[in-house]
Amino acid sequence: MKKIVITGGSGFIGTRFYQMYKHDFDIKALGSKDLDVTDKDAVDAYMDQEKPDYVFHFAGIPNQQFCMEHPDKAYAVNVSGALYMAEACQRVGAKMVFASTEQLFNGSKEPGPYTEESTPVPDTVYGQNKWEVEQKLPDILDEYWIVRFTWMFGLPEKDCAGGSNILMDTLKAVLHNQVVKASEYEFRGMTDVDELCKNLVKLLDLPYDTYNMGSTNNNGRYEIVRFIMEEIGIPQERIQELLVADNSKFNENHYRELRLDNTKAKNAGMVFTDTKEAIHNCLKRFSMI
Repeated sequence: MKKIVITGGSGFIGTRFYQMYKHDFDIKALGSKDLDVTDKDAVDAYMDQEKPDYVFHFAGIPNQQFCMEHPDKAYAVNVSGALYMAEACQRVGAKMVFASTEQLFNGSKEPGPYTEESTPVPDTVYGQNKWEVEQKLPDILDEYWIVRFTWMFGLPEKDCAGGSNILMDTLKAVLHNQVVKASEYEFRGMTDVDELCKNLVKLLDLPYDTYNMGSTNNNGRYEIVRFIMEEIGIPQERIQELLVADNSKFNENHYRELRLDNTKAKNAGMVFTDTKEAIHNCLKRFSMI
């Protein structure tokens, strides 16, 4: 049985991957309390002991506000931690899956969707951190994949970490009778974490490369929130009360464009439904529709 070490193993993706594949792989799902990736000696000692076949490096600090306010801490986790792990992988012969992000393109002036060959223009600390690691990995490691994720969504599951995402946040707002403000000009893929986990294992049989992984979506955030409310049966007049178009930050002259082109991943055998279909399938899987 192949051994997988997951850093960030107590997080939104890591816990779900563990639950899905714990009987197919020997999985060590590590949270920050289990292994401090910023401690090079600790990383080396752990990897020398475990000698995994694969490392899924999901550890990171994605919170934009935190990264901006604490850039040194963000760099230590997002950059140094990833490079320490890459060096350890190279030494013990482990193959690495490095989780990158759509935020590589947050500062791009070119329209999306962006392919793996598009030039990253990150203007957030988190995006800059991930792009630095992507650029440095070829000098450290021979066997690795880079996966650029979209925004993930999912519903609460037993023994899985929660997290803020568009589906759960919308359902909570409806439940608590709270108004949702969303821009009509914020465009990004939104992916069912269940779909992502099913495709991650396919990656292990593919050539080492960079892959955009996630759903395509040509609808603005406002439209997706409306769609979720419609899917769960909220009447139109109630939706008009609960959902407000807020284009104060993003507007027709200033889009937020983070869409990724997943053609390469699909051609390699991965299967991603578009965002609306993925939301429908998720709600149906949890018997909410």
